[in-house]
Amino acid sequence: MKINCWILLVFIICGCGNETIENDLPIPDPEFNPYTDIDYTGDEVADTPIEPAIFLGLHNNIFSNSCNQPACHDGSFEPDFRTVQSAYASLVNHPITKNYPTNPLQFRVKPGSTEESMLWHRLTIHNPPNFERMPSSGNPIPQEDLDNIEAWIMDGAKDIFDQEPVQSSFQPWWRGVIAWLPDSGNYRLDTIRENVVSPFYVPLDQDVTMRFYFQDINEELDTIFGNNLTYNKLKLSTNAFDFSDAVELDLSIEDPLTTNYYYSSIPSADPILYYHEVTFNLASLGFETGVVWMRTYVQDADHEEPTELPTSKTEFIYLAHFAFFTD
Repeated sequence: MKINCWILLVFIICGCGNETIENDLPIPDPEFNPYTDIDYTGDEVADTPIEPAIFLGLHNNIFSNSCNQPACHDGSFEPDFRTVQSAYASLVNHPITKNYPTNPLQFRVKPGSTEESMLWHRLTIHNPPNFERMPSSGNPIPQEDLDNIEAWIMDGAKDIFDQEPVQSSFQPWWRGVIAWLPDSGNYRLDTIRENVVSPFYVPLDQDVTMRFYFQDINEELDTIFGNNLTYNKLKLSTNAFDFSDAVELDLSIEDPLTTNYYYSSIPSADPILYYHEVTFNLASLGFETGVVWMRTYVQDADHEEPTELPTSKTEFIYLAHFAFFTD
């Protein structure tokens, strides 16, 4: 009897296992595949040409090829033509580091005016020894490319999105240093150079007083002189590119000393007001013979951090001008 029950149970289980369960839900059609109708056997899509007189075209065709060269405008010093963004930022409404001693210009590119744009001057005028025609390779920019640069400037120097440039707040800049021996009849030191871009001489074991000239422009394009700046530090280092262990000194703001020279031997059309002063003795600071490099740090009301002048990216001839040697 038990055997028959087991046989019946097995039969029932096996019979149930062979039953089919039907699904009454409809199977949806597949969604449309947008790639189904693409013909992959045709020619490649042609590149869309870039307008040569817009900034992207200028950078691709001119600045990145003729100017972004090793030890030139490759980030070594401004303008920085490595990328289209850095090129635009260091050109349009950007103050000029190497300016004319008389009738100086205000910007590297002044929107709407080639006459007031230093970029245009440097590309079209050969005025040695300090303002040779660029590029420095000696191969002038072709006239067609110059026409495109001119058209871009006169059209407002728009950015890569065809937007008018926005006036930003400038960083302060440093244009001059004078130095003298206060214990030796205020004997001038900054004029003791081989040429204007060479370091000047400072005695190792005597007190020396230095004055620095700073200037700034606010968002309203008003001129701000050095006596309105804060932070005011000077660092001295024996390495032109490493100031991590530099000697730091405070710069005091004094009554202005007025000269007509913003570099030691280059005259200025306007009086130069030297406000920032410091007196130090190199031997007392632990220096020995050699070249000493300077960097200053000042801050205006428009920026949260001090401005370093010069920087590691400053053209070397300016690093050398704002340096001195001792023996």
